[in-house]
Amino acid sequence: MISVYSADGRLSRGGPEILVPDAVWIDLLSPTPEEEDAVESLVGTDVPTREEMQEIEASSRLSRHGDHLAMTVPVLTDSSGLNPQNVALTFILAGERLITVRYGTPQAVAAYLERLERPHPPVSKAGEVLLSLVEALVDRLADVLERIAAEQDAISHRIFHHPNRPRRRSSSRDLEVMLRTIGRGGDLQSKAHDTIMGLRRMVVFLPDERLGLSDGKVRIKTVGRDLQSLAEYATFLANKVAFLLDATLGMINIQQNHIIKLFSVMAVLLMPPTLVASIYGMNFRHMPELDHPWGYPAALLLMLVAALVPYWLFKRKGWL
Repeated sequence: MISVYSADGRLSRGGPEILVPDAVWIDLLSPTPEEEDAVESLVGTDVPTREEMQEIEASSRLSRHGDHLAMTVPVLTDSSGLNPQNVALTFILAGERLITVRYGTPQAVAAYLERLERPHPPVSKAGEVLLSLVEALVDRLADVLERIAAEQDAISHRIFHHPNRPRRRSSSRDLEVMLRTIGRGGDLQSKAHDTIMGLRRMVVFLPDERLGLSDGKVRIKTVGRDLQSLAEYATFLANKVAFLLDATLGMINIQQNHIIKLFSVMAVLLMPPTLVASIYGMNFRHMPELDHPWGYPAALLLMLVAALVPYWLFKRKGWL
């Protein structure tokens, strides 16, 4: 599908028939070969294929062909869903036009398109659209990192702070949920970090004079500083995720040790009574206690004492 934003502030969506000469921004979402050919004929530049957009070499992601700039960055999508992933988003600055090519819909891009559909002052420069998209992506990344930090703080509180329930231990189900949440946060953080690094490379590569904006240099510098702070914060979150993962695994080991300890203590407590029962279960002919009326109660009492004495010793030494 093609979305075209023209110089008069009109946003149209459809096929190749909506392409107009005064287009400021042409957005290609999963374009067909016919749509790619139509855009290439209008702007006079090559539209990369999906395979070309997925190249990881820096020379393939950032390139200059005459006065045309092509910049591809991995952008985080579906960050609130079950399957967050990075999709390649290509920005092509060709003269007075901006072409974007994507095979997914980042929330920042969708929000910007919705904003253009509402009444607004017309945007006549491709550089303004490009910077607005980059700023929207940066804002979205900041929101994602803040949500990850909030989730990790909640997990940290559950692991280390139980002021009203100091003796309560987390159940196996709770710990499993914690592990899944930590793992998802780590995966989301790594994908957000890839987007941050891609945008940083793009901002450094982008010459401010090509934007044609009086405040272009200042805005690029501001975006660069924001990306630097986000990169540092993402690194901090990565360290925190690793710490919480180790802490949660440590809690699981402690819980397992408690279970093994309980079984060990129960086995030791039952060994003396079992020994007494085994002795009196022997079928020897000469066992004097078997002929006395107090033999059975005495055997029961002896087994009880044999169990209580180890229990008292364990409590005294603090093993229970």
